[in-house]
Amino acid sequence: MNVQEANELIAHASELVDYQVSKRGLLETQLFPVTAYICVSFYNAYDMLYDILKKVSEKITPEQLGIESRKILSEIQALSIFYIPLYYMVGRMGEIHQNKGDPASETIEKREETVFVMDFWKRLAESYFQGNLSVSDSEKKNIAINQKDVDWTIDHLVDIAKENAGNIKRTMANLEIVSFLDECEARAKICDHGPYPINDNEILVFREISHLFDGKEPHFPWSETQATAPFSNIAFAYRLKDVNVEFDDFATMDTEPADFTNHVTGAAIFTRDKNIVKPLDFDVLEGFNDYASKANKELFLKFSKWDRKQRLIAGARAYCYGYARYTNQVGITSNFNWDLTDKTMNKYIPQFMESDFDPGIPRLMRSRSKKKREGPSLYLLPEE
Repeated sequence: MNVQEANELIAHASELVDYQVSKRGLLETQLFPVTAYICVSFYNAYDMLYDILKKVSEKITPEQLGIESRKILSEIQALSIFYIPLYYMVGRMGEIHQNKGDPASETIEKREETVFVMDFWKRLAESYFQGNLSVSDSEKKNIAINQKDVDWTIDHLVDIAKENAGNIKRTMANLEIVSFLDECEARAKICDHGPYPINDNEILVFREISHLFDGKEPHFPWSETQATAPFSNIAFAYRLKDVNVEFDDFATMDTEPADFTNHVTGAAIFTRDKNIVKPLDFDVLEGFNDYASKANKELFLKFSKWDRKQRLIAGARAYCYGYARYTNQVGITSNFNWDLTDKTMNKYIPQFMESDFDPGIPRLMRSRSKKKREGPSLYLLPEE
């Protein structure tokens, strides 16, 4: 990929990032300084991502990675693919903004790394999204599996009454809460995908939740709890009647009506064990509910004892550990130090101990006319 091609891609990625930021805005919770640690994670990604993707690419091509990731309960999915332009390129934007908005301030070495990162993203995304780069480019559909897996799932659906649909959705919601908390109040463990047409008025959609603590290896150092899940991951598949759905680049599903409980006509649940997806009996939901309730209390108590610095570091680390989803695919996760880089710890942790806001972020929120005059939010590479 040459610089001109990279700039065309940067301009498109900028539109995707601008749109998602405009939808989400600034974030804050009672426990975590979310906006602050997200900004720290951006800078950390700009510092470390090239090395990760370079080593992954030595084991597998982005195209093959995209093909192999089109499966139920895949670690590489819409959100983890969007991580690449979102984290790395916003971190780059912040660094350039600090240098008077001059893209030439980026070293030649970093420019070459930026081209590599964008090329990796393009090749991976087009393979995964079958010619597109994102969910937004795919008419807000997140088609994450092939027809063979859709048909297999449909064969395992069980007709569901309204009461049972509510019970299944409650379990799903409880697992979402503990997953959200374990990720320092982010949705990285959750992936929605679909819609997959079944007939004229019914569709199939999925909600997948991964990296639950099942008593084995904790996802993060703090993930280990006395409570354990029956399995480390679970996929909820729903057959919905007369429901309209849209998805975004964070792999989040938006439905009309918002509460689709009364529109569930069938459901199934699955777990993945390495390369095998296994159907689960609905009896297992009781164990997942028990885990979610107890683990949520344990994690909340643990986090409530932390100070701002601990929460800031943990949140940024959790975001950047999202790239372990790539190294996991080729068995090299243990080769990396997943702590925040020295530069991040020495420069950005102190900065965001004092502030929740990055001065470069308003660049993402400029008016359309201003962006047209000044250029994309994610600075283009110098074409010299």
